[in-house]
Amino acid sequence: MMTPEKNKFAGLRKLLPIAFFLLIGLSLAGTGYAETLYVKKSGTKLQAADSAKSDVLLKLDQGTPVTVIKKLKRFYQVSEPGGKKGWVFKFKLTSKAPKASGGGAGDLLGALGGKQKIAARESSSGSSIRGLTPVSENYAKKKGISAVDIQSVRQMETYRISAEEMDKFLKEGRLGEYGQ
Repeated sequence: MMTPEKNKFAGLRKLLPIAFFLLIGLSLAGTGYAETLYVKKSGTKLQAADSAKSDVLLKLDQGTPVTVIKKLKRFYQVSEPGGKKGWVFKFKLTSKAPKASGGGAGDLLGALGGKQKIAARESSSGSSIRGLTPVSENYAKKKGISAVDIQSVRQMETYRISAEEMDKFLKEGRLGEYGQ
């Protein structure tokens, strides 16, 4: 027969193993989940520290999945598929795998060390820039924008700069990842 003192702890003895396994399960669930993001543009720098001025460990291709380790205001510490860890400017990453276009594995000139060109409408640094679409062109015509001005916009869209020129511009202007 159980004494009142032993009866008091009988319920706890049954709950203790359940609580133990529940605690272990919850702690493992938190470590098992890691956010995966994707590189927006080929040539995105994986850097040694959370600063645009730090050493570049390697350049990542468009669509490369990276696992987020830590998030700061402007930079994310990530691990790339090869296991190398470093920091990437957060606006160079997206939650959706980008469609393959220019750069990446299909960029043969880039793979040979050629100069990759970036159109203003394609620049991830100027992701708010939109090209002149047929809809926007019709809207401009209805609003009385001259054909000369529309042609000027088309001409601006053909202007291309290299990734190196873009990086230099951002650095000198303290913009993007170089901003304060």
